[in-house]
Amino acid sequence: MKQIFDIFIIGGGINGAGIARDAVGRGFKVFLAEKNKVGSATSSWSTKLIHGGLRYLENYEFKLVRESLKEREIITNIAPSITRPIPFIIPHTKKLRSKLFIRLGLFLYDNLGGKTKVPKSSKINLRTKYSHILKSYFSVGFQYYDIQVDDKKLVQMNIDDARKMGASVLENTKVLNADRIEEGWEITLDNGDIIKSKILINAAGPWINEIVSNVIKINTNKSIRLVRGSHIITNKLYDEEVAFTLQNDDNRIVFVIPYKDKYSLIGTTEVDVNTPDNPSISNEEKIYLLNTVNNHFVKQISQEDIVDNYSGIRPLIEDFKEASKVTRDYVFDLNIEDNRSPLLNIYGGKLTTYRKLSEKVMEELNPYLPISSIKNWTDTKPL
Repeated sequence: MKQIFDIFIIGGGINGAGIARDAVGRGFKVFLAEKNKVGSATSSWSTKLIHGGLRYLENYEFKLVRESLKEREIITNIAPSITRPIPFIIPHTKKLRSKLFIRLGLFLYDNLGGKTKVPKSSKINLRTKYSHILKSYFSVGFQYYDIQVDDKKLVQMNIDDARKMGASVLENTKVLNADRIEEGWEITLDNGDIIKSKILINAAGPWINEIVSNVIKINTNKSIRLVRGSHIITNKLYDEEVAFTLQNDDNRIVFVIPYKDKYSLIGTTEVDVNTPDNPSISNEEKIYLLNTVNNHFVKQISQEDIVDNYSGIRPLIEDFKEASKVTRDYVFDLNIEDNRSPLLNIYGGKLTTYRKLSEKVMEELNPYLPISSIKNWTDTKPL
C-alpha cells in the first residue's frame, strides 16, 4: 500500500523548509515539492540579514519587532556557522528623523526582545569616526547591531536536517494538481507521481495565489502585494567591517553592507510589480541606490562601479498602503471543507521569523494531526 503522508508542502523557500524540518522532527511524515532548487527565489535574494526590523517601529509593529528580535537571538544560537553580528551606523540628518526619535527607536530595539548577546546601541561622533567614509556634514550618528546571514545556506540547512530525519524532498518538481479526497489530498506531480497526504500546506511565497487558483482550484479572499526588492553589488567601498543605514528624503532606508570580503551590498528598493516571475532591477532602481550612497559617502560611485545585482519578490499582505508601510508579518488562511482535508495557505512572512512561523503552523494544524509526543523543539536544536 502506498504511503500516506501527514503533511505535503508546496514550496521550498525558507518557510517551506522550516515547516518541513519542524514537522518531521515531531514525528510526522512530510513531503515537500519545490518547482526549482530549494531557496532559489525570494529566500536567496534578501538583504542577508536576521534583524528585528528597526524601521517597522515607525509603523507601530511592536509585536513583529519583538518576535523578530527574539528570533534573531535564537537563530544566532542554532546557526552560528552562517551568522555574525555586524554594527550598523545611522548618520543623523536634521531634515528627517530627530535625534530623540532615533534614540527612542533604538532604546525599544535594544530592549523589546529581552535578554540578548547582541551589543546595545550607542551615539557616536562621526567627525572622529568614519569621516573618511561619510561626507563632512554628518557629525552625529548612532550605532546598533544586527545579524548578517547566508540566506541560501539557512534554507539548505533546514532542508538537509528535514531529509536526515526522514522527510521526502523533491526539487525541480512542479505540483500540477491537488484534489480533495475523503481522507485528505491527492497531489499530482509533473514527474507522474501521485502523492496522498492528510494536510496540504501552500508555502509558495509570491506564487501563493497562483497555486490557489490553478493547482488547488479554490477561491481565496486574501490578496497579496508583489513588491520587488533590488540590490546592487560594488567592489568594497571601504575597509571597515561595518554597515550603514542610510535615510532617504522619502523616509525609506538603504543598507550598505560588507559582502563576501571583497564587495559592498547596497539595497533595497521597493517597487510594486504584477508578476513574481523573472524579477530584474530597473535603471531607475540602480539610480536610486547610487544616489543614496552618493548623498552620504565621500566616495562617489556610478553605474560602471556595479559588478552585479539581484532582485527578489516579496509577497506582502495587501493593505493598500505605500510599499514601505505594508506589514512584513505573516497571516495563515486555514481552509477546511466539511471538517476534513485541511489546506493552510501562508501569506507574507520574512526570513527572520521563519522558525517561529513554522512553530505556529504546527500549533494551527495540531487539531488535524495525529498526537505527537514531541513539543516545540527547533529553538534549541542546532542546524
